[in-house]
Amino acid sequence: MRYVAVAAVAFDMGGVLTQPPFGGLEEYARRLGLPDDAFKRYFRGDAMMGRLETRDITSREFFKYVCVSCQAQHEVRVDIHELAAAAQKGERLRTDALDLVREVHHRAKTALLTNNVETAGWRTSFPFDLFDVVVDSSQVGVRKPEPAIYRLLVEALSLEPGAIAFFDDFDENVHPATQLGIQAFIFTTVEDCRAILTQLGVLGPPS
Repeated sequence: MRYVAVAAVAFDMGGVLTQPPFGGLEEYARRLGLPDDAFKRYFRGDAMMGRLETRDITSREFFKYVCVSCQAQHEVRVDIHELAAAAQKGERLRTDALDLVREVHHRAKTALLTNNVETAGWRTSFPFDLFDVVVDSSQVGVRKPEPAIYRLLVEALSLEPGAIAFFDDFDENVHPATQLGIQAFIFTTVEDCRAILTQLGVLGPPS
């Protein structure tokens, strides 16, 4: 496959720069004797999560909604503080992923393209200096996979779409980027991401 020269690389946050985002939620569900996806399904694809990530509701309103909904469905008490703590476990950053971003930053523009929450705890220690551009759903009012957020990324980078590579761990977020002309890829591992960036000419071959 032949690619346009890449001048910028955009990375998703959860599941790319962090540990798997739903591990804490699955662990808490198991402790309550619930199916592994009892909480996870609210954090991926639920309309209320979309409202949270665009600042239409507060974190407390969202977590209360999840607690009430789960309790009604499973007849098990869900503690709002424990649920929030379980969700925060998915914010733990991966040092190997950040090392890769740092390496890319020496060779091309870097961007963070994320659906996120305004009050997320990761913001206080996040290395924003590694990113030339940050497009955050809670700041711009739209979220992946809405086409508008990818257009904002292209505008912020001041590049043609084909000169941008993008990595996300959800297929539904990759497809609309590809439709716009961005070279978008499913993220699996840091090693595979590095291999793709090497193929694209962003990184050099291993020494």
